[in-house]
Amino acid sequence: MRTETCHGGPGPTVLVPLETTVQTPVEAPLAGMQNHDDLGLAFRHTGWARERQLVDDALVALGAPDHRIAAFRGCGRDAWVFRSEQHPDQYRIRADYCHSRWCIPCAVHRSTVTAARIRDWLGDLPARFITLTLAADNEPLAHRLDRIYSSFRRLRRCEWWRSRVQGGVASVEVKWSVKSAHWHPHLHILCHSAYLDKKDLSREWHIATGDSYIVDISLVEDASLAASYVAKYTAKPAPAATYRDADRLQEMMLAMHGRRLLLTFGDCKLPDEPAEADPDTWVRVQSLDEILWKVQRGVPVAPEILALLRLETPCSLDKTNPHCLGPPRPHPCPYPN
Repeated sequence: MRTETCHGGPGPTVLVPLETTVQTPVEAPLAGMQNHDDLGLAFRHTGWARERQLVDDALVALGAPDHRIAAFRGCGRDAWVFRSEQHPDQYRIRADYCHSRWCIPCAVHRSTVTAARIRDWLGDLPARFITLTLAADNEPLAHRLDRIYSSFRRLRRCEWWRSRVQGGVASVEVKWSVKSAHWHPHLHILCHSAYLDKKDLSREWHIATGDSYIVDISLVEDASLAASYVAKYTAKPAPAATYRDADRLQEMMLAMHGRRLLLTFGDCKLPDEPAEADPDTWVRVQSLDEILWKVQRGVPVAPEILALLRLETPCSLDKTNPHCLGPPRPHPCPYPN
């Protein structure tokens, strides 16, 4: 069984256990279960079914390998619920996951791990939050991304930057303007640095880009919030407007293919993703499909277990769905313009 990790390698993913009054797990599977095999998939992907189908269509249209398409379609299959022997009121899920950057639940898991690594790196040292933008034009997204990445490299090589910034992390955000019908990529940066004057940064960014000067700088007051904000763009590669046009979605998927969503520079070295250190022994209880099937039929105990799992499932937008887990946790910009 494959289990989810940040970088796609084998390893367990843990749904953070919460307190509950559940004392007895659901035991043997019910006989006569029918048409329930995809309940676990629906549970994992509640709230973005429409967008998920559009991504699937785009993968097919772009000629993605069969194994990638199959993994994307089966993300969350063979999901089993486990109970802690040491803490019988705690549960977790293990399943097969696709690890695609276009799969929102997988991406949310990856961003959560990334945010923790960034917070560990930030520590208690003063840090700054920087946003760099490009002047609007009608160039294709791939060209725009090439420009912002290469311009950032030039900025980091200039003496003004090197003398003030020790290191940091950056993530790219891509927006589509419906009004102007243009792509608008920009970089969000967390760095350890000396004081940075906004006018000086604007001047150096204009030199690096040749035409762009709009920047923003703020002192980080909440490292946890800032780390989550930067990391969230590893889980949000496509803006909502992109899904409304199949050609636009395919353009973005091609333009983002093979690009790093999180950059490190200078003396920044993010800590490795921590290996799971869990002294508990986890016992397999039942498949998630079986528990969901029992919930639908009002079998005692199953709803309590599901309620625990609902609180930790990463993607859920559709409140009208009885298995909907509520909206995803927001990561508001800590430094709004």
